[in-house]
Amino acid sequence: MSESGKQSESAQQLAAAEAQAKERFEKAMNELREGAYRFSSRARGQSELIIEELIDPEGDTVASLAEVEGDVGALSLGQSLELITFDTWLFGQIGDKDELDLKTEDHWEVWFTFGAWIAETMRRRHGGHWLMMGDDPHTWRIGFSKIFLEIAPFVFAEQLLRMGSGATKKMVTEVERVRQLHADQEEKDNGRALDRFLAQHYIRLHTVPLGQWMSMDFARLAKLWNEDPVSTLIEAIKEAGPRLGPGNAQVVEQVVAAISRAKQDEAIAKQTNDRGLFEAIAQIVALRRATAPVAIDILERVVMPAMHVGLPEKFPPLDEDDLGNLRKGIELFAFFVEVVPHKFQADDEGFLGTIPHEQLTTPYADRNVLEIGKGDWVVVNPSHFIPMLEVFEPQTLLDKYDEFVTYVRSNPDAPNRRDDGRMLAETAIRALADLKGTVGIAAQNNDALLFRLLPPPG
Repeated sequence: MSESGKQSESAQQLAAAEAQAKERFEKAMNELREGAYRFSSRARGQSELIIEELIDPEGDTVASLAEVEGDVGALSLGQSLELITFDTWLFGQIGDKDELDLKTEDHWEVWFTFGAWIAETMRRRHGGHWLMMGDDPHTWRIGFSKIFLEIAPFVFAEQLLRMGSGATKKMVTEVERVRQLHADQEEKDNGRALDRFLAQHYIRLHTVPLGQWMSMDFARLAKLWNEDPVSTLIEAIKEAGPRLGPGNAQVVEQVVAAISRAKQDEAIAKQTNDRGLFEAIAQIVALRRATAPVAIDILERVVMPAMHVGLPEKFPPLDEDDLGNLRKGIELFAFFVEVVPHKFQADDEGFLGTIPHEQLTTPYADRNVLEIGKGDWVVVNPSHFIPMLEVFEPQTLLDKYDEFVTYVRSNPDAPNRRDDGRMLAETAIRALADLKGTVGIAAQNNDALLFRLLPPPG
């Protein structure tokens, strides 16, 4: 078969797949709209409630909940008769069974239509995008278009149906909380409701790996891993475990259980070179500070370059290529870090597109070749960042970016663009401030500064 024939066949397969995906999406949207209507109609017919009025910010239910918020003693008095009626009606749909059973057809119908009503009501109210990455409605998400917030309405609906009494109060409270977030954003936008976020912004949350920096006391880790007996290591893990919070208690228990089977009077390094165990113990006994994870493409494309920009005193003239990029819609903060000359030289062939390879080492005793994409950690010399981060000041860099936007707008040949890079600028600058704090801890304590790649959130 000719190359053009192969391409034609591939194009046909792609078109067929897109058509099938579109058909599945349209079918799901019809089911959601019909499900939301059935739920609302059934509630009105059986309980004489117009349930949309329960979440009306001008209605009695929302107002009464706001008046007693935080006052446990007044909680029962704060619930309107309509809310109590809806609560009674909703759980009456479960019938005589003790709890929700999604394997039962009528229970599944109640859950699906309830989740569809919550979702479609909020989406119509605020604007947003459905993200359907599978057949199970539990995995379906809504990403709002005016604020960067994603919800899982069917997970929420199941939680409410399993919660029992008080569930509908929680529903109204959460719906009102999301409305207030939108109202706050509209106020910041001077009364304009701006659509900022597309479905692609939310898809990235589930497809793009994350990068994270960690400052670790490797001297302590080395002693506990290579020299001290396992019994001492277990004591250290139990002592450090609580500072990780109750959410990590199970992980700590699993690590202790795993190494309890080892010889207690010998160092763990003499008994295993398990990479996962080493990393888990490191995070328990040696972690001092870690940055919030950032999408790896944002880290490489804007965060690291922004660190190298420094604080520019003036901006360069814009040539035809620059103006062409502006016309193509490049985000203005990405344009800023691309156009403004860097005060600090980056290694374009280096790690993360900026860090020379001689500044890197491995944290593992058994190998020299790192596979970052497969989860390996890499140690980076913190002194490499110090000259750049010493001059970094978050608000000053943000002010410089604002000056740059004004500078671009003053160019008569530049297209008239709104500032679509402000959120990206704030995200990158927060990430740099976080990195500055982590590098500072590493340098102050002579710690190891590590980078790791995390899988995208589920």
